[in-house]
Amino acid sequence: MRKILIVTPYMPFPLNSGGRIAQFEFNNEMRHHFKMTLAFTMKPEEQKALEELKGLWKNVEFKPYVIRDKSVSDKFGDILFRFSEFFNRLIGKGVFFFGCKTNLDKLLKINTTLFRSKSFGFPRGFIDHFRNVLLEDNFEYVQVEFHQLISFAEYIPQSSYRIFVHHELRFIREKRELELFSFNSGFLKRIYKRNKKFELSALEKYDMVCTLSDVDKLLLEKDIKKPILVSSPVPIRVGKAETGFSSANKLVFLGGEDHFPNKEGVDWFLMNCWMPLKSKYPDLRLSVIGKWHQQTIDGYAGLLDAVSFLGYVEQLHEELANSIFIVPIRIGSGIRMKIIEAVNAGIPFVSTEVGVEGLCFKNGHDCLIGNTAQEFCSAVARILESEDLGTRLLENARNTLNKENSYTQLIDRRLAIYN
Repeated sequence: MRKILIVTPYMPFPLNSGGRIAQFEFNNEMRHHFKMTLAFTMKPEEQKALEELKGLWKNVEFKPYVIRDKSVSDKFGDILFRFSEFFNRLIGKGVFFFGCKTNLDKLLKINTTLFRSKSFGFPRGFIDHFRNVLLEDNFEYVQVEFHQLISFAEYIPQSSYRIFVHHELRFIREKRELELFSFNSGFLKRIYKRNKKFELSALEKYDMVCTLSDVDKLLLEKDIKKPILVSSPVPIRVGKAETGFSSANKLVFLGGEDHFPNKEGVDWFLMNCWMPLKSKYPDLRLSVIGKWHQQTIDGYAGLLDAVSFLGYVEQLHEELANSIFIVPIRIGSGIRMKIIEAVNAGIPFVSTEVGVEGLCFKNGHDCLIGNTAQEFCSAVARILESEDLGTRLLENARNTLNKENSYTQLIDRRLAIYN
């Protein structure tokens, strides 16, 4: 059986994020076709989740690297290791001080990846851990996942076929971040161009680059030619058909704030859409599912009438039932697994174009799309006021998902890239 080493910054379990779900679905099938070794970082408190995953995947060899608190010398070493990042961030503080005027500017300033794209975001010891794992066996394939590890190709021997799985095109995300700032900055544009050059150069060191959507593949083809480019959408089994959908004056958003596109999207919705909708539909409620920090929630004081931040929800489909799923995502790339969760749960969804990008759903047929606050509110209102629009959108979306996202076909498509 062929040997494959998959290295990732995140253990693909528990299934509490789109990135983990994407990894789990592929690896759960690939482990039957390869002798699989999985190298990843984890925190000590994740040991229970690791033991559970080991119970599910008895034929996978796990090579975890446990992240512990850094010593003073480690922190100093990180500063030297990322000196250019700290230097550019220092200049960036001056740019932001004079340029930031709106709340969105301030939110982007805190969360932008512009000053993190060229740095390795994990303990340097993980590099040595990865290199040691490489020495333990002759792997026919070495597969690296996520932008944080994009530079790992340089450590992989030429005897292994090097594959990079790109979950999100970082330069596309940063381009969209820049477009949301209320001011223009030559310095920030130079940082963006530098980051894009770094990303494309790093990708060229791989034998193959695999995106999770055809859209991302087309975007890459404009700038990169050397490695083989393939797309491999994530396969998700379509759940049993739900019946009896009826809007219960409830909206739901799914996603934690630590993924910045989620945070920016919820902030945009609350600041621009929630009060107009609430004034027109006084009984309307909004549930936000996922991990959000209390400080962030407190910052929305005055906007939280009938808004509930629920944290992790054990019975997700029960919480989603008879609601309208909203995807007010305006930055990022890749695909939003949460949309497929909504369709499987039997509810219609309203999204921006960025939110539904890379998926096969069409505006007016499978969902409703709104890019401005007025368009988004109007789309939500159309479903609330119609007796059957939500049901028709949902039925079309389920049919599209069955046709375009066949689990077997997409698994076969992924397996084919290793031949």
